[in-house]
Amino acid sequence: MIRYLVVGVAAAGLAAFGMSARAEDVHVTVSDPATTHVKVEGENAYNPAGKPMFFVMGGANSSTQDFDNNTGLDMGYSFGGGLGIQMSRAVTLRASYTYGNAQADPNALVLGTLANTDFERHYYGADLQFRAANNSGFMPYLFLGGGAVTISPDTNTVISSPNGVIFSNESFTKPAGRGGLGFEYQLPNSGFGLYAEGAGWVYDFDHYGFNKTQWDINWGGGLTYRFGY
Repeated sequence: MIRYLVVGVAAAGLAAFGMSARAEDVHVTVSDPATTHVKVEGENAYNPAGKPMFFVMGGANSSTQDFDNNTGLDMGYSFGGGLGIQMSRAVTLRASYTYGNAQADPNALVLGTLANTDFERHYYGADLQFRAANNSGFMPYLFLGGGAVTISPDTNTVISSPNGVIFSNESFTKPAGRGGLGFEYQLPNSGFGLYAEGAGWVYDFDHYGFNKTQWDINWGGGLTYRFGY
């Protein structure tokens, strides 16, 4: 009788131990519904409206036409950047600055000592950028706006006409219109993007013996970062 009792107690103990071991192997995690996040795919998965963005770029610049038949600027380099406020995924209000440097045509005949002279150009303004927002990440865009251009020749440059008239070499600033096209690739699950664009500037060039409408183009590529993505 005692033997059967001992065997029964031992069997019951082993059964209880096994159930305890199985219970310890089970882990149940209950998430607080208040802290559970559900990712919604598609266009409404994020909303950058009201958040800032910035961009930097480098490239080249040129003028689409010479000052006259004999005098113009060679192709030069440019770099710049800016800040913006995102009004939506598709529309951004941007402020930008671009520095451009180019030399006068070495074959210039009209301005005697202007040949090989560096001309600095400072472009600054604001525009509205309209992107074709989509979920592929590749977004072509256009932009329209305005600002100003400051022209600064080398301080030691002597600018003269063919008949010997000397012009002031001081810098000058003119209001300008701005517009262009580009495309941006938004890196997946990131605020970073890569972009390339061409920006045209139109303004009056009425110094150094010239008086004409000038068209300059800055083009290149760079990096963007948009908050809210």
